[in-house]
Amino acid sequence: MTTISEKQLMERLGRVPLFSQASRSHLRALARAGKILTWPEGKEGVVQGATASAFYLILDGGVVVTRDEKPVARLNQDDFFGEAAMISGKPRNAAVTATTGTTLFALSRFAFRGAIKANPELAMKVMAALAERQAPI
Repeated sequence: MTTISEKQLMERLGRVPLFSQASRSHLRALARAGKILTWPEGKEGVVQGATASAFYLILDGGVVVTRDEKPVARLNQDDFFGEAAMISGKPRNAAVTATTGTTLFALSRFAFRGAIKANPELAMKVMAALAERQAPI
């Protein structure tokens, strides 16, 4: 799935719960602002403690999230990560490694923040995800 048209990407984004309430124009802006990345199995695409540069949505494949080398979550298609660092501006609080060949949609900090400003419903969903992920287990 490394080749995807803008229309296909808009349709895909619109089916993801995080973006399901976004207008067509917002989906188009997101699709144009982001880029498609492919991580091979075993690639550590996000390094714990590194400066954050993007928010990621998994289009295909899966990743493991580790904190201090201990697995804390497994994420798959339509899951997302990187929102905490995009909002806080702090270094990445976890590492993320592909568990299989993985295709991702990446949004820069600038594009992510622009999307949140333009779409209050998206902002609420991101805040809910942050709260859920920060809640004690």
